[in-house]
Amino acid sequence: MVEKRAMLFIDAQNLINGARSYGEDGLNYDVDKLVEELTGEYDLIRGYWFDSHKPGERDSKQGFYTFLQTNGFRVESVRLSGSEGSYKEKEADIRLATELIARGFNDSYDVAIVITGDKDFLRAVRYVQDQGKVVKIAAFEHTMSGDLRRTADEYICLDDISSEIEQ
Repeated sequence: MVEKRAMLFIDAQNLINGARSYGEDGLNYDVDKLVEELTGEYDLIRGYWFDSHKPGERDSKQGFYTFLQTNGFRVESVRLSGSEGSYKEKEADIRLATELIARGFNDSYDVAIVITGDKDFLRAVRYVQDQGKVVKIAAFEHTMSGDLRRTADEYICLDDISSEIEQ
């Protein structure tokens, strides 16, 4: 059997916020376990981590970003716009959507595993599916858009694998 090529696209803020608000105390997940649980049956070509940071705070995340890069991830972190108390994330979602579409169009993967529950990705998911790609969406139940869930080829509920990905 030919092993399918997969790419992992992570909406970091959706994952982080979903884990923080999971259950009563949140969930401390292990990135290595999460990656293995989601991609174990595939040949993982590349992982992408799309994140954001407050002005002047990127350095506080640099150690984690270096860990990810050392383990084969491409990390993109954009500066939040606005001012204290009213920061807004700009660009991270569009970067994820762009890579998802570009890598699909370039036939870099057979299966895209996207960690997000954000309905904003609906059109990008449909586009790569129309290119013959399989799209699996992974998210915590309380962050999952119903429309995105119905569009995905497969939905992986992170609640269901929380004990496997916990630190």
